[in-house]
Amino acid sequence: MMKKFSIILSILLFSQLINGQEANMPYKELWNQVLKLEKDQLTRSAYDLVQKIYQKAESDRNEVQRIKALLFSSKYALILEEDAQLSVINKFKTEIEKASFPTKNILESYLANLYWQYFKQNRYQFYNRTATETKVDSVDFRTWDLNTLFKEIDLHFQNALLDSNALQKTDPKEFKELIETEEGSEVYRPTLYDLRPMTRLFFTNPMKTA
Repeated sequence: MMKKFSIILSILLFSQLINGQEANMPYKELWNQVLKLEKDQLTRSAYDLVQKIYQKAESDRNEVQRIKALLFSSKYALILEEDAQLSVINKFKTEIEKASFPTKNILESYLANLYWQYFKQNRYQFYNRTATETKVDSVDFRTWDLNTLFKEIDLHFQNALLDSNALQKTDPKEFKELIETEEGSEVYRPTLYDLRPMTRLFFTNPMKTA
């Protein structure tokens, strides 16, 4: 019994040691590990590490790193979990409530894009639905008719442009880890207002990997 207890205690201490090491590691090093795990198709391990990065960023009050962790964990959740779309959308909504300008605007744009991607991949279902005056389910967007979904997409794109004057004064370099840009694009899109974050989180369910 004592031997079994010692083994369990050793495992717990080792786990805490690993977590402590990750908490002290630079974000760049942690993300390099995530990308290596992804390249090796170890999606579950990559997801678990991203969750720890999220916790570290939350502890550090690092909003950019927290949102980056949200993006990656959402991408992996869509691979690992059946019908993960709803939980991903709800996580984005929660983060939008917590976020401040201009990260909030970036997240609004991502959410609009997620709804748009869902429509593109399921448009045949929407064309056969009867329009309703109110949402059938205020939370589950998968039950909405086409008109309701388009209104929601438009709402979040409009929210992404709130405080346009401030956006036009915001240098996008500070948020380069949350948005995709092309080399030299800063000449034509010098402010955050000129950029539209592009999402890579598609509502597909590729072959799962361990």
